[in-house]
Amino acid sequence: MLELKNVNAYYGESHILRNVTFTVEPGEVACLMGRNGVGKTTTLKAITGLLPVRSGQISFAGKDMTTLPTDRRARQGLAYVPQGREIIPHLTVRQNLQLGFWARSDRPNGSVEKTAFDEVYQLFPKLTQILNRPGGVLSGGEQQQLAIGRAILSNPKLLLLDEPTEGIQPSIVDQIEDVIIGFKQQRRFAILLVEQGLHFAARLAEKYVVMAKGAVVAAGKSDELSADMVKQHLTV
Repeated sequence: MLELKNVNAYYGESHILRNVTFTVEPGEVACLMGRNGVGKTTTLKAITGLLPVRSGQISFAGKDMTTLPTDRRARQGLAYVPQGREIIPHLTVRQNLQLGFWARSDRPNGSVEKTAFDEVYQLFPKLTQILNRPGGVLSGGEQQQLAIGRAILSNPKLLLLDEPTEGIQPSIVDQIEDVIIGFKQQRRFAILLVEQGLHFAARLAEKYVVMAKGAVVAAGKSDELSADMVKQHLTV
């Protein structure tokens, strides 16, 4: 599904990603882990095309997309929920969601649209109560639900989630966790989750990829994550 081979990326002349290599399989939930500043968010930006890579290759669904612009990657089936959520503040909740649906690569009819929106409303019932509110006045938890719902409406093959629990009340964290577990069981699309907290990640992910100083230092099945690795590189 997704494969990174020896990806190197820079901010100016600062070498940020160093030969990053890992894969995410179809339907898999993988967690990209590590302490602050090790390159996790930068890796997601490289995958989505928001940050150009200087060398290496990024392949998705069997196609090389290393040099494709961000919008073309989205059309291939990538959906990204960044840390800041990037809700468009002057648009209503309904309008923000509609943007996600318009990003679909297929040409759905009205019935497909209703089914897709009904699914989001079932996953996040709170959104039905605030459909006409501007995105900019929502709480952090409401914005996160909206951002994930908008991404799901794009009908992704791979959903990228950058620390979806950061700064959110525990009840919303539990709800987001339930949603991710549901998708994991359905195997409808793959999920690459960036998370510092070990416990949240361990409950959700089948595979872990640990980064340190811009490089991948370990990868494997989540239940094989060693105590030494946790102590050295992760937040418990």
